[in-house]
Amino acid sequence: MKNATISTMTMPQLQITIHKLDGQVTRRSVAIESAPRIIAKDKSINFKTKKTVLYAVGFLDSSVFPHSQAIGTAYSKRGYNVFITETIVFLTHIYPKSVRLTRAIGKKLGEFLVSLVDQGLTSDSLELVGASLGAHIVAYAAKYFYEKTGQKISRVTGLDPAGPCFRNMDPQFKLAPTDGLHVDVIHTNIDGFGIAERLGHVDIYVNGGEFQPSDIPYIPCLVICSHIRAILYWWQAVEHPKKFIGMKCDSVQDARFAKCFNNSETNYMGIETNFAKPGIYYLPTNNEFPYYRGKEGLKAENEIYTSVIKRINSDDGFVV
Repeated sequence: MKNATISTMTMPQLQITIHKLDGQVTRRSVAIESAPRIIAKDKSINFKTKKTVLYAVGFLDSSVFPHSQAIGTAYSKRGYNVFITETIVFLTHIYPKSVRLTRAIGKKLGEFLVSLVDQGLTSDSLELVGASLGAHIVAYAAKYFYEKTGQKISRVTGLDPAGPCFRNMDPQFKLAPTDGLHVDVIHTNIDGFGIAERLGHVDIYVNGGEFQPSDIPYIPCLVICSHIRAILYWWQAVEHPKKFIGMKCDSVQDARFAKCFNNSETNYMGIETNFAKPGIYYLPTNNEFPYYRGKEGLKAENEIYTSVIKRINSDDGFVV
């Protein structure tokens, strides 16, 4: 991957949004280089008593969009210090150039996080979450943090990490299991904007990971719809920690084709994920918000996505 540089002129537009919930949502976006000083003066941010999450938005995405704010609010409800990246100026370039900028953005995020260590931030209370290109951005931030502190961040989560331009990259150039003590990945569009390979300790292939069911029966949620669905799933998984349940699979291929119902081992998607049970998981959902199926989704007869396709093609011969 070729390098890219953020100039001193555009650097102030790389921002951190401080997201808080104190009766009502308050948000403040500040230049990343000014953020540590501003955070130090904010008495509501406490690194010693609260966990901290940094959420990195993706391509063509922004901290002001409703789904980004929903993620921030979900974590705020659980008592986290919440920071969200604002990278709209950088990740609206044509996609291959936006990809080149991910390393530069990730490095600046890493520097930002290292600077907060002096304020009491610890690696074991820090979690990073990134969507699409943001998944690789937080990976670069985690790599930088480890390089400078010798400590691995406690948890790094990728929400359908971007596949185009990354699929053939070596682990040092994309999200990898070595980026945190615990790395989990949610796959929702593996042959489109996402990536099929395992990138974490726990990899969850939602509805097989290729396409997601839509609100309209018999019509799949195609490409970009399935890609961003990972964000909505994660939002609801944070809101409902034990409602999204996946079953362990023997391979990615088995997860893709929902051939995992005979396995008894399960795991949660969301903040309650059990990293003592690493592996590949198939997780079924409903086709309507808030999507979770709970224990009902663990029964083969209740599987809705592939069963709809099989029902459509139940006839042995098809003549037109």
